[in-house]
Amino acid sequence: MRSLGIFAAPGKERAALLASQLAEWARARGLEVHLQIEHEPPREQGGDGCPLSDDVASCDVLCTLSGDGGVLAAARAAIPFNTPVWAVDLGRLGFLSAVRPDDLQVAFERLVNGEFEIEERMMLEARVWRKGEDVGGGIALNDAVVAKSALARILRLSISAGGEMVASIRADGLVMSTPTGSTAYALSAGGPIVPPDLPLMLVCPICAHSLNQRPFIVGPDEMLEVHTEWEGDEIQSSSLDAMLTLDGQVGVPLRPGDLVRVQRATSVARLLRDPHDSFYARLRLKMGWGE
Repeated sequence: MRSLGIFAAPGKERAALLASQLAEWARARGLEVHLQIEHEPPREQGGDGCPLSDDVASCDVLCTLSGDGGVLAAARAAIPFNTPVWAVDLGRLGFLSAVRPDDLQVAFERLVNGEFEIEERMMLEARVWRKGEDVGGGIALNDAVVAKSALARILRLSISAGGEMVASIRADGLVMSTPTGSTAYALSAGGPIVPPDLPLMLVCPICAHSLNQRPFIVGPDEMLEVHTEWEGDEIQSSSLDAMLTLDGQVGVPLRPGDLVRVQRATSVARLLRDPHDSFYARLRLKMGWGE
């Protein structure tokens, strides 16, 4: 490793201090350091949704001092450079993080010594099609979500997988998730917890207006298609009535009749993990399932 990118997310009291300390340790080891410390979140995005500079994202290793939101933003920014992300947990759950902040100095020495492993995570690509034209979309590590706004009417969603109709539902929205995202919004929507190395996609309705509508799983190579309408389309609808969001950070406004296509992305997220850690150990700790 010759260079280290460090991203300190806004809204985290310890992030700037730890970023400065980490940069000092890295320079003492002869590493080139690119440091990005955010103090204020941009108004159009959430606190962890700040864009990362190319100088930071293109280093040999990209360190995030943030919650999971910062890791999601970093994973997307790192894709063009194939950079692995080393996540320090400053959030609440931290399912994506490799290091606790109190262990940072020891973990950094282990990082320099090559003791962390690269774990590849499946990502999704979601695009919005309107009258045959691609009008926007992007890549997500956790999920692609079709959801109504707070004051919008109920959505009518027709869901197809692999070209075959699966279900037509009335709901507040739909979460289409990777295994990594199974511990995020999909979990709140009643979906199962899935180990991140299982190749599949979760489909979880949000507040479905039917007692028999349940989350389901499709294969990783299926194309999911969601046709969107909402109740009372005879009333003029606004593009703010519903939105496709990627990892809760990137949004594309939807209109009645839009088609949302979601499939496995050709890119993968590369996360550094402690080989002595495990998904189930982290699950016991974060979910409080231990003794």
